[in-house]
Amino acid sequence: MPTAVATARQCLTEEAARALDDAVSVAKRRNHAQTTSLHAVSALLSPSFSLLRESLSRARSIAYSPRLQFRALELCVGFSLDRLPSSSSSRNANDDFAPPVANSLMAAIKRSQANQRRQPDMYHLHQLNIGSNNNNPISISSIKVELKHFVLAILDDPMVSRVFGEAGFRSSDVKLAIIHPPMPPTRWATARFPPMFLCNLMDFQGLSGGSDENCRRIGEIMVKNKERNPLLVGVCAKDALDRFKDCLEKEKFGGLPREIHGIRLACLEREIQGFVGRREKQGLELKLKQVGV
Repeated sequence: MPTAVATARQCLTEEAARALDDAVSVAKRRNHAQTTSLHAVSALLSPSFSLLRESLSRARSIAYSPRLQFRALELCVGFSLDRLPSSSSSRNANDDFAPPVANSLMAAIKRSQANQRRQPDMYHLHQLNIGSNNNNPISISSIKVELKHFVLAILDDPMVSRVFGEAGFRSSDVKLAIIHPPMPPTRWATARFPPMFLCNLMDFQGLSGGSDENCRRIGEIMVKNKERNPLLVGVCAKDALDRFKDCLEKEKFGGLPREIHGIRLACLEREIQGFVGRREKQGLELKLKQVGV
């Protein structure tokens, strides 16, 4: 049995409820008896909502232009809506009539409630609820579905997947684009010398050859003309650094590049603290110039 729009709205956040209202408006404008997932997709493709549109731009096929494929999806959604049966004109003559939410769309809302409950932020909320000595656990019906989870659940609808497939999209690709949005640019992207990651450092506990290999690799990076600030990662990164420092301090240059022979180590933190304590601005500037900062 279809669900009243007011009942379905109680399960949604404000943004998701606004999307549902737009879907109801689409169904009412087309004189349809119920509001389905296709009506929701039609509403989400409008400029009012950017989540689905941006995800489609990242999940599109490279064989077609973005504008052409997006237009094809709009046409496929429109054709599918045209094939849905219309309701009697007498009911839609009433301006207050709102096409109820179809069982498939309401099932998508229930699925999104269950999925959202399993998210880490809901876990912390559940722990806070337990810590407050509240004997009433958080129920699924009390969770307000966010727009992201609402869209993900709609994409699981077989009818929606078929329409997306007709336009050259795959629902799974669109869902991945929603779940994994593009990462914002980091400060390393414009750095003068981006860090060089030394992966697969050898654990040289009990293996003397592993320590020499790590020192050689670090030395080769430091004598390069660019990208010469290595960032050591891994469980044995500290041991590799300590071994490299020990080789330089004790002048054990065997296996290291010739250009690194005679190099001295300087701890910028200690140097800066010393100059700041003595308030020697010129000396600090000279030291920074020597190390190329």
